[in-house]
Amino acid sequence: MTGTITELELIPRDMINLFRKIRLKMANDNRPLMYVRYAAGEILLVVIGILIALQVSDLNEKRKNSNSEQALLKDLKSELQGNVEALKIIIKEHQRSLDAALRVESFIKDSSMLEAIPNEDLDSILRVMNRNWTFDPKLGILNSTINSGKIDLIQNKEIRYELSSIKESIVDAFESTDDIEQSRRTLYRPLVSKYSNIVGSKTLTFASKNMFSDVHFAWWTDFMILVRREGLDEENELMTFLNEVNEHIESAIKK
Repeated sequence: MTGTITELELIPRDMINLFRKIRLKMANDNRPLMYVRYAAGEILLVVIGILIALQVSDLNEKRKNSNSEQALLKDLKSELQGNVEALKIIIKEHQRSLDAALRVESFIKDSSMLEAIPNEDLDSILRVMNRNWTFDPKLGILNSTINSGKIDLIQNKEIRYELSSIKESIVDAFESTDDIEQSRRTLYRPLVSKYSNIVGSKTLTFASKNMFSDVHFAWWTDFMILVRREGLDEENELMTFLNEVNEHIESAIKK
């Protein structure tokens, strides 16, 4: 009710007073037809004032939502860019892992190459091959945006859909990493422990090239090459997707 009174104040008070004086004079002069016309005019003036006030209020609300949308898009872009940079590092390390696995495969196939390389170098190559990075994206702003319903502030439907798909895309992209992590604990570590020296309580240092003639090790190397290649394909697809989302958000941010 208070808001309505404020909106009525948009109508010039001198004009309202003028209408009231004319209406009163006509009532006193017993001129009902003219009185009704001026009364209707006064009502019309009030209605017009209310409509104008509502339009102004609607414009203010749209401007407020637009400002909120822009601030939200900027925050999402910043968070997304940080995740893209983190993903770049993981892709680089997983590529190194694949390259190392391919070298190990060549040592398995060519014993002369294996004999020519020192154990210390083999130990380093094996560590790189079996290094398995996990992606821990920062999704605080994205989760808050979705859970609070603020995502509806974003006018672009494509961006809303993409933002809602990010978490699922990340899970899909790192299924291969999860496969390697589980298999590394149950299959690789028991295997390599037979051919390694234990340093301290956990660290294994490679000590015997006989492992390269073990059929289980050959299987593990093939597994790493296959799964790592698939994983890299998925991770690069995720990178492409995140960059596309970032570009769409950038285009929606007013300069």
